[in-house]
Amino acid sequence: MATLLEEDGDISPKFEAALRAMFKCHDRDQDGALCPAELDAFATLTNGEPFDEDTLVELHENFDLNDQGWLTLKGFFQLYFLQTEGEPEETWKDLKAHGFDRDLEPLSNSPDSESN
Repeated sequence: MATLLEEDGDISPKFEAALRAMFKCHDRDQDGALCPAELDAFATLTNGEPFDEDTLVELHENFDLNDQGWLTLKGFFQLYFLQTEGEPEETWKDLKAHGFDRDLEPLSNSPDSESN
């Protein structure tokens, strides 16, 4: 099983690569941020439904956004760093939803492997 966070607390290289692939898959216009429609698509694939209003407020208050208020790649990393510190199994569920195995390798039918 791959490591999500290194001993020093940094995101592991394989986890970073998986997160980049997940972000890229949903950043359809490749502008470096997830607009509301892209964020909804990410949340729906990950959790079965778009984020609720409270979650959106938390995202906007706590994570890096661009000038339009859209979640950046840096903010996406921040989100997953925080989640992984507190609930690593939730992160593994998210990774599985995006087609990654416990070695952080994309499965052949992964939604995120199609855009890589």
